[in-house]
Amino acid sequence: MLVNTTVTFLIRPEILSLAAVLGVIYFMLPWAINYVQLRRLKTPTVDVPVINLHRKDFDGAAEHYLYHFKEILEQGYDRFKGLYNKGAFQVWGIDGYIVIVSPEYLEELNALGTDTLDFHSASQKRIIGDYEWLRIADELEAHTILTDLTRNIGNLLPNIHKEIEHALSTEWPSCPKWTPVKVWPSMFRTMALVISLMIVGPELSRDEHWLNTMISFVEDVFVGGWQLKKYSLFMRPIVARGLVPGIRRVWQHQENARRLIVPMISRRRAEKARAETAGEKYVKPQDMVYWLSEGAAKTLPPRSDANVAELCLMMNFAALHAATVTLTNIMFDLAARPEYIAPLRDEYSTAKAKYGGFTEKQAILVNSLSRLDSFMKESQRMNPGTLTTFSRLVRRDVQLSSGLVLPAGTHILAPAAMISLDGNVYKDPLQFQGFRFHDQRTADEDSMYAKQFTTTSPQQMHFGYGRQACPGRFFASAVIKCITMHILETFDLKLVDHEAGRPKNALKGAMNMPSETAEIMMVRRGSGK
Repeated sequence: MLVNTTVTFLIRPEILSLAAVLGVIYFMLPWAINYVQLRRLKTPTVDVPVINLHRKDFDGAAEHYLYHFKEILEQGYDRFKGLYNKGAFQVWGIDGYIVIVSPEYLEELNALGTDTLDFHSASQKRIIGDYEWLRIADELEAHTILTDLTRNIGNLLPNIHKEIEHALSTEWPSCPKWTPVKVWPSMFRTMALVISLMIVGPELSRDEHWLNTMISFVEDVFVGGWQLKKYSLFMRPIVARGLVPGIRRVWQHQENARRLIVPMISRRRAEKARAETAGEKYVKPQDMVYWLSEGAAKTLPPRSDANVAELCLMMNFAALHAATVTLTNIMFDLAARPEYIAPLRDEYSTAKAKYGGFTEKQAILVNSLSRLDSFMKESQRMNPGTLTTFSRLVRRDVQLSSGLVLPAGTHILAPAAMISLDGNVYKDPLQFQGFRFHDQRTADEDSMYAKQFTTTSPQQMHFGYGRQACPGRFFASAVIKCITMHILETFDLKLVDHEAGRPKNALKGAMNMPSETAEIMMVRRGSGK
């Protein structure tokens, strides 16, 4: 009797109907939510042309963005330069529309507050997608870099000098004769050692576990972001919690950093307390761990030591990749144009004789290298690491003086690479002139600071512009100069194949990467070749 009742219950039509409805809801709800989200995402909200979208082929437009963005940018810049046709255009990217604004808008946009134009949220979206599985930008980190790090560059230079010498002797081939050398891996490792010293100090900077953590973290943040973007908007918060390999590795790197750095902070805190109790002077460490931990204690509420460790990794993420891109491009340009090497060596020798090298702890030596500064700026102008900068997410509706309305949620960018190749901005813009900016500074004292590698303006945007310009550019400039001159003092350079020319950069979306596998020929100076 009980069995019959149970069977009857299970096959009652109303029960089957309810199960069917619930099943349909279970399988259809994610699809429906994703459909609504995509429909909203695909509806343009800014009244300017979408120049890479044709007949609503969004997949084709996204592919065009990935592999032909430079051509799209050139086309849009030429058509909408100035305030003609509202001075803006749109492209359909991987995650929606992006509005490219004319440089004529930059002063007006820069005057808006951070509650209107949000740099941090735009960085989050651009690098890791809409779901926040990692915090990319942080005010404490940016403030500490701009203040503590920048004002201590001179104090850091002697140890940076030693670290570069160590890297050149351990990470680079000896090159007793002309030897092909892969530039990117050698530069990446050299820059990693220098940045590691700046972040964690000599106590941990050469620790292989830490170095592997910081290097792998940079790679896996990009990998995790790309992997997550393959999923629908609805699924991203779900899969990000454990189904995306790159994200899992990033979280493991954070745990490794906490295990290494938190005990260091505790030891330093104990040493400081012991010194104060004994009436002794405590020698403050000169690194980001110390500066961040001091700043973290003053925030409301105070930040944890674990958060400081995470910020150290993010500092490394912001610095290591961008600096290596710039440095690798400089090496390719020097190998392709060896006529610049002798004047750069002469300038460095003169500066060392005048200022006494790095032993006197002074940044004035690297600041005096005007020709090298110019060469770096020209290399960056011709081959920037990214084609666009001034990434901002509009937080509340903005109406510009031209009448153009940018609704809340709009992602805007500036066409930095196109500005750098504009004949109205630079004479002979397609011609590489390594001492272009040195000559301008020499001819006009008023442009002494306006033409430096670290200067930002609506005509020089590769470090961004305005309040959110790259805070670490002053440190990066000093380190790149030091590494470049150490290499030029130690090696001669030339291309593997002069006929083939400079190794080509690889474009993917807005990223403009130097080849990671290309080689140049190097020989140690004085080796007899």
